[in-house]
Amino acid sequence: MNRLMCFITGAVILVNSIIALPCDSNQFLNTDEITQKLSHLEILQITDKCAIQWNGTCFFVLFYHPGEVNQEAARLACEKRGAEVGNIYAEEQYNYVMDYMRPYIAARNDGSPQIGFRTGMTYDPKSQIVYLSDGTKAPFVHWQQGFPQAASDDTTLLLQVYPEGSEYTGMKNRQSSIGAFAALCQIDI
Repeated sequence: MNRLMCFITGAVILVNSIIALPCDSNQFLNTDEITQKLSHLEILQITDKCAIQWNGTCFFVLFYHPGEVNQEAARLACEKRGAEVGNIYAEEQYNYVMDYMRPYIAARNDGSPQIGFRTGMTYDPKSQIVYLSDGTKAPFVHWQQGFPQAASDDTTLLLQVYPEGSEYTGMKNRQSSIGAFAALCQIDI
């Protein structure tokens, strides 16, 4: 990909500025590098602080350049806003989140037909159980077609949002270093 295209796809447009991000989405940062990057890079936050209210909890989504949000970046970004990385508790809430996210697929500006975002949920490949961020067993799971994967290091859960009716919409287990487009955050109200 030429440098201009790399800049265009790597730019995050903020209110009155453009910040170029690395073009290589396979480059992952350690915790110190993520903290430093977050300290001077504002997230392209499209949703408000309580975009979805469900069962006494507010959920909102933080958007980054595609491929930038690994699990540690999601945790730090949510914590910076007084939240934690969000969970999916029930089918009704899952459907609200999916419906809310679908219009943002077009915001990617890179032609991809989906948005992947991080959750606080984990998967234990050995027991094949999904856990919420507090360690309790998840009461609801909706796997994306072809998942879960059996790899022992694919332990964090991403949500993949495709247009309505796609069989690829759902949860998938991935390594914590794998980047995503966004992070789901939650705050109790």
